[in-house]
Amino acid sequence: MDFERARTAMVDSQIRPNAVTDFDIIRIMSDVPRENFVPAAQRQLAYLDQHLTLSEQRKMISPMRLAQLIQLADFKKTDIVLDVACGTGYAAAIIAGLAGSVVAIDDQAGLVDEATEILADLEIGNVAVLNADLRTGCSKEAPFDVIFIEGAIESPTLELKEQLADGGRIVCVEPANGVLSAVVYTKSGSDIARREAFNATVPQLAAFSSVAEFSL
Repeated sequence: MDFERARTAMVDSQIRPNAVTDFDIIRIMSDVPRENFVPAAQRQLAYLDQHLTLSEQRKMISPMRLAQLIQLADFKKTDIVLDVACGTGYAAAIIAGLAGSVVAIDDQAGLVDEATEILADLEIGNVAVLNADLRTGCSKEAPFDVIFIEGAIESPTLELKEQLADGGRIVCVEPANGVLSAVVYTKSGSDIARREAFNATVPQLAAFSSVAEFSL
């Protein structure tokens, strides 16, 4: 399969027509080999407009939706970023070209090992991949200018909000009015404002699901 041609087709047919206008995102997604980040058995599906299964509890977000969420995050070259539920590191590789540094976390050790190896092979040196609880983030590397959550959640945890720098933002997908919506939280002093941006169906992150409470 001609992956380079498939990558160009992905950008031209999925990314550009869906309101992704940031030239840097388009350029980076044209260069990063998505096929390297998917299981070998799925490589021929790497550039289709669909979510791909990485493990029992983790899926890679489709290229179009990922590009929209990354554009919503509005990364700056000086940003320190926390990438939550990084999987095999594809989004982290894109973000690394837009931001200053990335701390990418996942709670599945196998995915952490894969992401570390793939990013090293591609000589992407401004990403550190760590095995960590998705809900609690990485306080030792905080504060973060952007926390980017790769999947649908009920809401960001207090621990994640506390790791935001002043002026920082969380980009995630949450239920809103019966549908999943891309949401940006922005911190200003001690306040955090919430803004819904667009409808966005992405895979759920089970780690953020509410734990049922029992009462007598």
